[in-house]
Amino acid sequence: MTRQPDVTIVGGGPAGSSLAIALGRAGARVVLYEKATFPRLKPCGEGLLPHGVAALERLIGVPDAPRVRGLRFSAGGETVDVDFPAGTGLVVRRDRLDTWLFTQARETAGVDVRVGTEFCGERGRVLVGADGTRSRFHRLLPAIPDRPRRVGLSTHVRGIAGVKDRVEVFFHDHGEIYVAPAGDGETLVAGLFDYRHFRRDGLRHLLGTLPGLRDRVEGFEQTTPMLASAPLGLRVPRIVDHERQLLLAGDAAGCPDPITGDGMALALSSTELAADAILTGRLGQYQSRRLARGRRARRLGRLMLWLSRTERRAAWFLRDFSGVVPLLLEVALEPGADPLRAK
Repeated sequence: MTRQPDVTIVGGGPAGSSLAIALGRAGARVVLYEKATFPRLKPCGEGLLPHGVAALERLIGVPDAPRVRGLRFSAGGETVDVDFPAGTGLVVRRDRLDTWLFTQARETAGVDVRVGTEFCGERGRVLVGADGTRSRFHRLLPAIPDRPRRVGLSTHVRGIAGVKDRVEVFFHDHGEIYVAPAGDGETLVAGLFDYRHFRRDGLRHLLGTLPGLRDRVEGFEQTTPMLASAPLGLRVPRIVDHERQLLLAGDAAGCPDPITGDGMALALSSTELAADAILTGRLGQYQSRRLARGRRARRLGRLMLWLSRTERRAAWFLRDFSGVVPLLLEVALEPGADPLRAK
């Protein structure tokens, strides 16, 4: 007779796979369901901030991917470079990261993976929903999309000159464009747009028109499909159902607007909280700590959206308050910090 698993995880993305690894290594019996197959592309900015890199290193190590030492913000001819205060970030294609982590989970003792398999209700003592922003478990633990409504686009290209060891962020009147090294001669290009001004060719249009970018596009070649995601940003007020022994992890537990760059790092750094809560039975402690991290990220996101509402305002901030930019980045990298109370 097959023994019932201790934990059932639905969703084999970064949060679900890393949680399965952590629990398996601690001696738990885990079943991990993933309805898709790997490799798979996903719309994503693909940046992992240093605290997310550190969490991944503590768990399993990191995949081979470009390291970045900081950010470059540009708007209206103004540019500010900021280095990460400690450690380096990572830019890793989601098809490669997800496949690598899921493979690590499959090879972990005590973890039984069910790839290409829908979860049909058979479960262990604890059930984890790690199935993203459209989680099936939001019927029990409702989610609230952020406002204003925003849309994300992402792809990989060849033919952008001068992409080095920073993630470049270009502010314009309708959102932001992110440019980062993706390895193997490719560049990640991602855009975030106000829903009212979204256009399907938005990335191509801005690459050809934004100062600081248009002169760097040489022999532009798109190497992966253009992928879209909406809405961006999600709040889930309650992420634990004690009666059902159900908890949410990763984006299913809420995610900040991608302007913070903290989505994947928040998911991975919260893995330790979730694993500890499951192993000790303190699910309530996980809820309070994970929600606190989410509130911090949302506050920072709201502040950044206000500062970048127009290209003119973003340029003014970069020009007259450039010294504040490193402080905002430092707040983003400290899970316990409060951007409204930072000194």
